[in-house]
Amino acid sequence: MIEEFAVVSAVGTNVVRVTAERTSACAQCASKSSCSQGVLSQWRSGKTVEIDVFNPGAIVVEPGQQVVIGLEEGSLVRASLLLYLLPLALLIAGALLGSALGLVEWQQVILALVLMLGGFLLARQLSTGQGVKARYQPVLLRIV
Repeated sequence: MIEEFAVVSAVGTNVVRVTAERTSACAQCASKSSCSQGVLSQWRSGKTVEIDVFNPGAIVVEPGQQVVIGLEEGSLVRASLLLYLLPLALLIAGALLGSALGLVEWQQVILALVLMLGGFLLARQLSTGQGVKARYQPVLLRIV
């Protein structure tokens, strides 16, 4: 479970709106002062984001309380594979299929791009729906 600290800003039924500070992996890195990515992450620090999280345990919270929210690691991996790997695999498959069919180069490129676009559309189709959206929704774990 990936956990993050947040502050409750509003409370609803089964849903809690929280404010969390955006962080990156650079915040814990020892080389952040000598790395350009670390410098950029410091520039962006202090930015906050408001999100709605499920409260499946019906934990009683009030605005202003600090809480821990979490997201299943498997959900993040599945979403990454669906969004990045599926279109890339179809792009490569399109190029190989075009080559196997003996198409000229520009036709291979068009076929590969069409299959990649199909991969993005398929990923979108697979990631919509109430059951799927609930899988990728962070949940309220506990009060700090």
